[in-house]
Amino acid sequence: MLSPKKSPKTINFFLFPFSLFLVCLPVQILSISEPSSAQTTSDRKAEADGLFTQGNQLFQVSKYREAFAAWEQALQIYREIKDRKGEGKSLNNLGIAYHSLGQYQKAIDYHQLSLAIDKQIGDLKGEGNSIMNLGNAYISLGQYQKAIDYYQQSLAIDKELGDLKGEGNSLGNLGNAYNYLGQYQKAIDYQQQSLAIFKQIGDLDGEGTLLGNLGDTYNYLGQY
Repeated sequence: MLSPKKSPKTINFFLFPFSLFLVCLPVQILSISEPSSAQTTSDRKAEADGLFTQGNQLFQVSKYREAFAAWEQALQIYREIKDRKGEGKSLNNLGIAYHSLGQYQKAIDYHQLSLAIDKQIGDLKGEGNSIMNLGNAYISLGQYQKAIDYYQQSLAIDKELGDLKGEGNSLGNLGNAYNYLGQYQKAIDYQQQSLAIFKQIGDLDGEGTLLGNLGDTYNYLGQY
């Protein structure tokens, strides 16, 4: 007798499209004169921060190309004023934009650039986010073992920082990666750990995602 055909996997994984350092400033396009004073640099940074925030808002409503344009403008200004943290944030978000557009190799290139800056300036949280997003890109390329390697790295950073939400995300994504490899019991183990963390911190969004993913995994095991 033929086994029942399983439906394609529709598992959700966790992206980090936004930095934790959002600056809620209005977008203010300034005319560029001679950038000689500290005030001019401050104005340019405010402009870049506004564009960065605008990109986040556009991304949230699935306007990926418009978000990309805003982040690209922010990146150019951050580079001009030598704001390395802003440059790294923008590169990471541009990687997410490329991911959303299905250009996974381009996403990897940008996340690698972001990761290099995070390491250079000692931004451990940013490093963890860039590493997580690299894992997500490799998942989309079907390179599951490589994704697992990155998720394990992001998990180690989350634990070092004491970041429970990040830890829950990394564990959930590890579960998803093992699910794609067909290692369903291992997937369940990671998903259960992730679910426990989301319950502990009261994250209903994460809890709902993990319950759905666990349901999918049991479905693949035939435990309907």
